[in-house]
Amino acid sequence: SAPTLIAYAMLELRSPEKKDEHKKPNVTMVRKLFDEALLIDPKHGPIYNALGNLERREGNADRAKRLYEDGIEANCTDAPSVYHGLAKLHLSMGEVEEARSVLQRGLAMFGTGTGDDTHNNNRYAKRNENVAFLAHTLAMIELNCNNNAIKAKEALQQGLWHCRNSPQLLLAMGLCESRMGNEDGARDMFERSLTADQSHAQAWQAFGVMEMQAGNFWTAKTLFECGLKNSPTHGALWTAYGTLESWKGNMSEARLLFAAGIEKCPQHIPLYQAWACLELRSGHVITAKRLIGEALTKDKRNGSGWLVAAKIEEKMDNVGLVGLILRRGIECAPGDTELYRALAEHEISRGKIDSARELLEKGIEINPLYAPLYHSLAELEARVFNIEGLSKLAKRTAEIFSSDAMSPPQSSTKRMQAWGT
Repeated sequence: SAPTLIAYAMLELRSPEKKDEHKKPNVTMVRKLFDEALLIDPKHGPIYNALGNLERREGNADRAKRLYEDGIEANCTDAPSVYHGLAKLHLSMGEVEEARSVLQRGLAMFGTGTGDDTHNNNRYAKRNENVAFLAHTLAMIELNCNNNAIKAKEALQQGLWHCRNSPQLLLAMGLCESRMGNEDGARDMFERSLTADQSHAQAWQAFGVMEMQAGNFWTAKTLFECGLKNSPTHGALWTAYGTLESWKGNMSEARLLFAAGIEKCPQHIPLYQAWACLELRSGHVITAKRLIGEALTKDKRNGSGWLVAAKIEEKMDNVGLVGLILRRGIECAPGDTELYRALAEHEISRGKIDSARELLEKGIEINPLYAPLYHSLAELEARVFNIEGLSKLAKRTAEIFSSDAMSPPQSSTKRMQAWGT
């Protein structure tokens, strides 16, 4: 059957990671399995999505695009995931407008009809789920790629018209309100999300973080505790709660929370990173190195861990090790663009301008939507008085971003600021 062939193909794709990091999956065999599955069931949507994702990861963007489009044209099952895959492909190429257009096509396909989601008709219920999924994806593009909370709200309102009690859509609406500075509106949406699903850990976390950033520490503490009562194995809640206590200066309490979180969620790497940064700020460098070492042992493909490890060595004035650690990080997590930026800045400090430029260009090639890379590249070109290079860079950014990506980025150090470094 098609599902059996897909499962076999996915097993082949994943198994080398567990056996040998240097062994690559047999892509030729995987493609053959997917092709056989399509012959059996040419309308089976997961095949198009899985094969399209494979080709995208292999760098065959044109083939991936054809596969997604073929799935949409075939009116395949689980079509929303195919629209999502095609939009993700466009985003990976920096084509935000094309990604938006794909999702709008999907919404036009599934978003017709009544908004009543209270009846028991399975067909309408499934349609509503499809609309909610696509609307949420479109909203996140508007919010995160274009920083356009108003457009994001419009997409979410379309989804909520079909699924008025969707916890995920209500959470996203709360994030939009928070981004726009409307804390009361955000609170209302977070509360509605939690009313719809009290175990929605992400809503407890987002609600608590907003209150924490607003200085309402007691409210944030209550929200984190309620969230952990409902979802005790949600690592991000433990991380946020520990960070709150460190902000308040309660270092001992923060350590206890990080330790308890690691006991409950031993695979949640940000817990180790947050604790390591706390120890680094406290001057306990050996403890910080031990914690980040544990994190990288558990998951060396987590780019943030390498950033923290490099920061520790920088604090210890081990300048030579900083570059080595960041290069090792790029080897293990080649898709983490912040590593390229960090290493480029390290190279600039050593006067290696050409090397830094190559690293920044490589990062942009991997993720053309990561604005801080353009800002760093602009600073580099200004440093060497490359006016022509600055002009060309300005044109490139104008083609991708609706706002000025070369202005100082607020998100470039978001991960490090979250841990207080």
